[in-house]
Amino acid sequence: MQSLFGTRTTADINLIAQLVLIVGLWVGFFLARRKRFANHANVQTAMVLANLVFIFFAMGISFYDYVIKGGTGDSVARWMIIHGVLGTIAEVMGIYLVIRMRTKWLPRRWRVKNIKWAMRSTLGLWTALVVLGVVIYQERYLDVTFSIAEKRGAAAAPLFQMQQAGSDLSMHASELQDAANRGSLAATKRHAEHLVNLIEGKKGLHYGDVDLDGRIEDPGDGVGLIVYVDRVAKSAHDPTIEALAADVSAQLLVVRQDAETIALASDLAAVKDLVGPTVSLAKRASAEGLVQIGGAAQVAGVEPLPYTEPPLPGSPAPSKFTIVEEDFAFKPFEVTVDVGTTVVWINKERAKHTATSDVGLFDSGDQPMGNVYEYTFTEPGTYRYYCIFHGDKGGVGMAGTIIVE
Repeated sequence: MQSLFGTRTTADINLIAQLVLIVGLWVGFFLARRKRFANHANVQTAMVLANLVFIFFAMGISFYDYVIKGGTGDSVARWMIIHGVLGTIAEVMGIYLVIRMRTKWLPRRWRVKNIKWAMRSTLGLWTALVVLGVVIYQERYLDVTFSIAEKRGAAAAPLFQMQQAGSDLSMHASELQDAANRGSLAATKRHAEHLVNLIEGKKGLHYGDVDLDGRIEDPGDGVGLIVYVDRVAKSAHDPTIEALAADVSAQLLVVRQDAETIALASDLAAVKDLVGPTVSLAKRASAEGLVQIGGAAQVAGVEPLPYTEPPLPGSPAPSKFTIVEEDFAFKPFEVTVDVGTTVVWINKERAKHTATSDVGLFDSGDQPMGNVYEYTFTEPGTYRYYCIFHGDKGGVGMAGTIIVE
């Protein structure tokens, strides 16, 4: 149903259906009060089985798209989790009562003795769930309860996060092109993995060690650009924005598919002709599509969700030498220190970085903003390193050198 009608239309149909179902359950309740038990059993059975259809084809899909893929960071997602847990309990109870009423399948020890109490409890829970479903619908689609948008008069969506993820995508597309131009298969495959993981996010089916080098590399925040696009489109409730989002999502899926092909290549020549179109499409999606979506969403009254930068830690001890990761560079990029000196790398910008030795001597792992990594040099020598997201071995891009004397 999601794919046939679209998210909002499916939600509308499901809301109407749930209201009809709860009316039907209450009709069944009054039929039982009038001792019309056969009619009562037929009505309750029809309502319980009909609800199964909407669980599988509407509510389950909506829960997966919004909570499983999108995370639990807002009130809608948290209410949906509560609704999902209680709804599962209510449906199981309903199925149990149908089996209890209409069959003799259940062993005696599993049969509820006070079936009237069980039926009324299930009806009460079901009624509360329909009310909660209306609240969730209002908050998610009408923005009239619980949300930031209530006070602002507009929906709130991750506009800043979407644009930042788009900027990251464009940057790593350029890194991909640069790596291919200098003939580095390993770097080309690595930056192709960056594109896949930026688009998919940690909960995406294609997220992971795409280039099979034994390490998962994700320069983003883990949510996934395609998830942000979907969140913004749903918050706008505007057919034009939804159409723009669908176009951009289609472009991102092509970029992801092509990037996967590049990341799995064993020969750069075999995929070199694919790099250019992949890079161009990624940049177009970022520079044109995401900008259009963001602008149209703001015109439609969507406001950005707040974004707070993590605080930076205090300065390291005076005995340590500090290198700052800023403006996509190591500052200073070349230093001379004494044997036994501990070098400290601090990331002071939102983009994720690493301090990775050219020869595998040390590796900071992913450094989000504010992260500190330390390594003590105990032997004299010249140590080259780079950022796996924005540089490469041999002093390419974001790279640095430490001379230990």
